[in-house]
Amino acid sequence: MGIPEVKKTVCEICLNNCGVDAWVEDGRVVKVEGSRECPNRGKLCVKGYASREYIYREDRIKTPLRRVGARGEGRFQPITWEEAYTEIAKHLNQYKKEFGADSVAFYTGYSKWYRTLFHRFVHSFGTLNYGTESSSCFQAVRLADVLNAGSLSRPDIANTDLFLAWGFNPFYSGVYHFDTIEKLQEKGMKVICIDPRVTPFSQLADLHLQIKAGTDGALALFFGNYLIAQDKIDHDYIKKHVHGFEEYREYVQGFTLQRVAKITGEKEEKLVQAAQMLGENPHFAIHEGAAPLTHHRNGVQNFRALMALSAISGNYDREGGNIPTEYANPKVNRDCDVGDETFIQEVRPKNTKPKIGSERFPVWSEIIDEFQAMDLSRQILEGTPYPIKAIFALGMNVRMFPGDTKLFEALRSVEFFVDVDIFMNDTAKYADIVLPACTSFERSQFMGGFMGHYYNTPSVRYLSPVIQPLYESKSDADILCELSRYLDMEDSVLSKGHEACTKYLLRKVGVTFSELKVTSAAARIPGKLPYIPGANTEFGYRTPTGRFELTSEILRRHGFSPLPTYEESADEQDENLYPLQLTAGGRLPYEFHSRFQNSRWKKYFRPYPMVDLNPKDARDLSIRQEEDVVLESAYGSICLKANLTYMVDQGAVFMYQDYKDADVNSIIGENHLDPISGFPGYRSVRCRITKVKAKEGAK
Repeated sequence: MGIPEVKKTVCEICLNNCGVDAWVEDGRVVKVEGSRECPNRGKLCVKGYASREYIYREDRIKTPLRRVGARGEGRFQPITWEEAYTEIAKHLNQYKKEFGADSVAFYTGYSKWYRTLFHRFVHSFGTLNYGTESSSCFQAVRLADVLNAGSLSRPDIANTDLFLAWGFNPFYSGVYHFDTIEKLQEKGMKVICIDPRVTPFSQLADLHLQIKAGTDGALALFFGNYLIAQDKIDHDYIKKHVHGFEEYREYVQGFTLQRVAKITGEKEEKLVQAAQMLGENPHFAIHEGAAPLTHHRNGVQNFRALMALSAISGNYDREGGNIPTEYANPKVNRDCDVGDETFIQEVRPKNTKPKIGSERFPVWSEIIDEFQAMDLSRQILEGTPYPIKAIFALGMNVRMFPGDTKLFEALRSVEFFVDVDIFMNDTAKYADIVLPACTSFERSQFMGGFMGHYYNTPSVRYLSPVIQPLYESKSDADILCELSRYLDMEDSVLSKGHEACTKYLLRKVGVTFSELKVTSAAARIPGKLPYIPGANTEFGYRTPTGRFELTSEILRRHGFSPLPTYEESADEQDENLYPLQLTAGGRLPYEFHSRFQNSRWKKYFRPYPMVDLNPKDARDLSIRQEEDVVLESAYGSICLKANLTYMVDQGAVFMYQDYKDADVNSIIGENHLDPISGFPGYRSVRCRITKVKAKEGAK
């Protein structure tokens, strides 16, 4: 037995990139701890602490594989990397020659660290058909922010009086944030939590508004009405920097206390209390959850309504409010993309066909440089406006898609499908060629960006593998660079490998690759400053009017309401037939999409799929804890067990996604989408629950 050595890496199971101290003995990870010098400050979540089992799970894909059975059957034979690359290149280049490069769709799920490289890879192949799981996560936030002010923004919680935490629960996602909030509360910062569930964080807040899922926009419009009526707005800021205020003021007058109490299900006195807190605190910062707010048919407009509060109160681009993360004037642009955009766009192809989803979701197509993956299955099956012959995917998870049976059908019909993943999941079973990827513990990884999260420190970091790649697995970045040579892309950067790409990205940063390689710590970028408030206000916003747009001129041009209008989010089904509202996709602290479905450790927490419902609803339905129930929508039904909890309100049920044996997305309509962003309405579906009757004669 050797002496354990502590090596530095990150946990890439989810997006947070928490620093990990990996104890390695005889080439094997024997223990993991959080790295104290990283933003997570020595903390890891349940998933991070399960890293050892994650690395050494039996369902790891061990070699390149070729399908020998029917699609979905899961029968493969091992092949060499040479054979796999040769076969992939043969098919993709043939489709490119016969039907054009746009006949191949490129898609990535998790992880995210290689996306800059993958985006360039797709452009070098000759198409704009680059898509990601952000078709249902995050990019609708970017879209809404760009429509409002031309840029993403961040809450300046360190300097605010009131933190408006919309869909924020760091105990389940971003475990290292909660103690920062607690310390600021001790210094006097107030917190309002808006969440349809009772969560560990909601119980720490000064006020919890437990509104119905999808009614966030109505609540925000009520707040806007209150602030205007009480003259708690910044007239000077509005006059100089806000577009469409008069239309907005007239519209919000319809969102009275009584109406919004009925829409949201929250008590009138609590709504007034929250509005008064906004009016009494001149500086307030808004956290807007990337998924909870946008996973509704009205998601983009809900999100815009939230951020409108920041504008009318003068808290946008102001200390203690929400600070833009991209500046309108290039001379003061201190962002930290580490050359990413140039790296991607310098090989952008010309004269291509429109991205997948462009006709159906034109606003998305104009603003987001990705295809809208929620339209992928339709285009494959219909072949319009042009055929998709092949899919090349990294980390694809079909069970993330609403009406996912339609995408499984599309995968059966597509001519050629390649999937790269760590584990043999249901999506990989449909592939013609499967390639084995590494975990973050087994690969080199370059990261650039703001690594302090709310601390906003522009940095770069390079990590070396802490153990050798298991079996025949490879880094996603190495796979892409090696495959680029087989595809004869003539990309002089990609063809030289991941290290060469990293050096190319760093060429104007002021930190060399050699300097990064000798340390595991993040390196501060010389000359780069954190985003500072006030720059966009001085030079104008990157919108058609150069102002914060309460009435979006882009939406107006595409025939949508320019105002952040509120509409019912649930699907149009009979409330008497489907009296409950299903919210799918809510976080569990020990789950992350499908990646823990085969985890033995996870089973200790929740051994089987369960639906959360309020005990009062359960009593009315004669349902007891862990009894078998049927969860049914207009689109189908699944069987699972009941979990009775007062953490959900009456009339609401919550269900985690990605169970193969109780797939909640299979009972969500494939067209239950936000017409602006294309985002799925996971969190507002009408449903009913019935008790499974015991078989006759059973005890």
